[in-house]
Amino acid sequence: MKLLIIEDEYRLADMLRDWFAQKGDKVKVCVDGMEGYKCALKESFDVIILDVMLPGKDGFSILSDLRKKMIKTPILILSARYELEDKLKGFKYGAEDYLTKPFHVEELDARVAILAKKARSTDNLNQYQNDDNCIRFANLSLDKNSHILKNVDSELSVALPSKEYTLMEYFLTNVNQLLSKEQITTYIWGYDTDVSYNNEEVYISFLRKKLRYLGCDITIETIRGSGYRLRDLNGGAV
Repeated sequence: MKLLIIEDEYRLADMLRDWFAQKGDKVKVCVDGMEGYKCALKESFDVIILDVMLPGKDGFSILSDLRKKMIKTPILILSARYELEDKLKGFKYGAEDYLTKPFHVEELDARVAILAKKARSTDNLNQYQNDDNCIRFANLSLDKNSHILKNVDSELSVALPSKEYTLMEYFLTNVNQLLSKEQITTYIWGYDTDVSYNNEEVYISFLRKKLRYLGCDITIETIRGSGYRLRDLNGGAV
């Protein structure tokens, strides 16, 4: 399991990192709210443990902004703020769980495990498909039936040919994640293909042109020597 802990109490953050690390989990700790927010945008995690009172960017703002960016990672708020109003605010903004301080680490562990398990089950049912059969990220949507790519703000749209649709769907179901050239080629053309990497570059070029035409807030970023990543232009540097 891969965890992100956004907590500015150093001793508590270290204790939680040690607790989960000794179980074999991968743990990243951020003690600043803005740093934690950018990290949640850049990397994929199974669960985020989030404090509310943070320097740089408070926990409720982080939670709200991540959900607006369509980051679906389960978030557990861990806070000294115990009033019902605070708990309801957390759930309103999209938290899956809320645990008040002080707490027993065994209880936190159990709650995190439940969230991770539910998230994996949701992934298996295709968490990216909603009621209108569209994949949505930032102000971009992709209709799975018509293969229409649309800017939901301006209503500009364009139909994608088969290969471009498959590639765009792959990016949208792996937002903010690095996809290697090998992964993309295998996904689009299969394991036994003799297609060169130049072919995928051509299709990525086609998609970039369509994204510019639509005026969307996302881009397909080239990571030199590694591959490509779909990210939100308003989400900060990656």
